[in-house]
Amino acid sequence: MTTPQPPATVELEPAINRDLKVDLKILTAFGLIVLLGGGVSVAVRFTYTEIPPFWGAFMRFFAAAVIFWILVLLRKVAVPRGKPLLGAALYGVLAVGAPNILNSWSLVETPASVFQTVAALVPLITLIFAALQGLEKISWRGILGGVLAVGGILVIFNGSMAAGVALSIPRLLAILFGTFFIAEAGVVAKIFQDTPPIATIAIAMSVGSLMLLVTSLLAGEQRVLPTSKGVWLAMGYLVLGVSVGLFMLYLYVLGHWTASGTSYAFVLFPIVTVLLATQLAGERISLAFLAGGLLVLGGVWFGALMPTKKKR
Repeated sequence: MTTPQPPATVELEPAINRDLKVDLKILTAFGLIVLLGGGVSVAVRFTYTEIPPFWGAFMRFFAAAVIFWILVLLRKVAVPRGKPLLGAALYGVLAVGAPNILNSWSLVETPASVFQTVAALVPLITLIFAALQGLEKISWRGILGGVLAVGGILVIFNGSMAAGVALSIPRLLAILFGTFFIAEAGVVAKIFQDTPPIATIAIAMSVGSLMLLVTSLLAGEQRVLPTSKGVWLAMGYLVLGVSVGLFMLYLYVLGHWTASGTSYAFVLFPIVTVLLATQLAGERISLAFLAGGLLVLGGVWFGALMPTKKKR
């Protein structure tokens, strides 16, 4: 005689975390990531008025590395060794060095809106990379959510990009390869997530800034400092708000969400960018922006945040 099995129960679970209180904290961190990341491309292009691209990127990440090493010393955080050290260094190559070399070169001639549009592919690429490495399973819901989000970005910028803008194919390909590195960086960080985040970022920033310095020297750039208050403010935002704050928030969310779910912040960055442009330049929000924004938000909710049914 077989032992009777209890009936299968169906309950609604958050797609990312079971504890509502924790979810609210993580959602708040996710929202801060979107707010801080929305103005990165605009601020970076603004610094190009006084600072060469690779040298400027080195300055930002080197300053952030110094801040994180000070935190490591003050808080007596153990520096990883062995495989965790290798993972932190690899994260620096993938998240800091390689993508910022490509993006810094691309943003010299590529409009920020086009850059953000291509960067919106990160969630789809992350989902594929995570599945190939056994961290996640490719679901039709995740793919459809990513397609909706990218489609929304294209709708938003379809009417906002100036007609007849000449785009460089090599620079667009460079942005695309940069998204590959960023997507893989999220997967690597997920694999080595047991390493203390402060130590991980300190090592990553050091490795990435060294790569940017070597690139700047090979390119023959001038080592100069900003001369205007506006560029100094932009650099402060990029160092403290992005290189320090955004990276810490990203690893925090990544510790609780999947790599592909965390990467959906990239599809929301362009919306914040357009809103900032509206306030700073007096641009009006168009119907295309509203329609595209709904598609993006729907894609993020459907692909990453919507509760799913699980059988127990």
